[in-house]
Amino acid sequence: MAPSRGQEEESPSSVDASSSSYPSKVVQTLEAHSGPVNVIKYNHGAKYLLSGSSDRSIRLWNPTLGKEIKCYNGHAQEVLALDITHDNSKFASSGGDRAVFLWDVPTGGVIRRMQGHFGKINAVGFSPDSQVLASAGFDAKVMLWDMRAASRDPLQTLKEATSTVTSLILPNGSPQIITGSADGFIRTYDLRFGLLTEDLIGESIVSIRLSPNNPEESILVATNNDDASEPEGGSKIRIMDRKDGSCLQTFQGHSVNGKWGMAWGYGEKSIVAGDKDGGLHSWNVLDGRPLPDHPKSIHKKTITGIEINPKGKEMITCSLDGTIKVWHK
Repeated sequence: MAPSRGQEEESPSSVDASSSSYPSKVVQTLEAHSGPVNVIKYNHGAKYLLSGSSDRSIRLWNPTLGKEIKCYNGHAQEVLALDITHDNSKFASSGGDRAVFLWDVPTGGVIRRMQGHFGKINAVGFSPDSQVLASAGFDAKVMLWDMRAASRDPLQTLKEATSTVTSLILPNGSPQIITGSADGFIRTYDLRFGLLTEDLIGESIVSIRLSPNNPEESILVATNNDDASEPEGGSKIRIMDRKDGSCLQTFQGHSVNGKWGMAWGYGEKSIVAGDKDGGLHSWNVLDGRPLPDHPKSIHKKTITGIEINPKGKEMITCSLDGTIKVWHK
């Protein structure tokens, strides 16, 4: 297994300096949840939206029309993570009750419950063919579940993390699992060759997002630093080079505790992120500077999720204030 590559600060990536505007006109406010909204997820095709809340429910929406389509109930604790199969027929959810639920989208029924974690489950993700589901959580473990097998036991358990695993990605086009952990490491597991690559970020990782345009080259990493001497609470976003582990750009100036939402702007010319007071921040990718007129106050509490439609014409935000907002250009 490869040793830790560490963190290096380097010059910005060669990206077009002009910043793209993101959708900034609110067209819908979705208010069916009775508690904080912790996670939102577009389906494949980005026509519909799933949301998970501390009210223990999951809701399916047509965000453009502002219509709730279905409510899924079954969790005994807060819902923290969602992912959807590539044919949009099923989805997985997890959260405070230490179980992964597999749901049938049309009927709303629970197909399967997977148990094995010893704490909150922060992240779930399907493989590109939807035959394997990964889950990760507070117990510092990543569990892989075979969606074709009747076995109640995980297919494999990854135990390299030494603290909470906060996020995971199973990218298209390669048999990999990428995880971010509170121990400050991004770990990339190559399942084909049984190899592990570790990149040390050095601060607690909140979430990770692959580049939409160049997923094999760049990854967006959000971190928190509890050091009181750090300015603005120490929250940072970095663009990391996946090939050599170097840092291409750093964005900071927003103050957040716990989990918070961030995303690549359309065309990867900007980065957007939420703060603890419901403000939306954005930066130019090339020089790392804040875009004009920011932050903008769009929610009343921490922004926990940001999704930007692949076509760039719609953005969706959710918050601990219990609302989901739909933004158009």
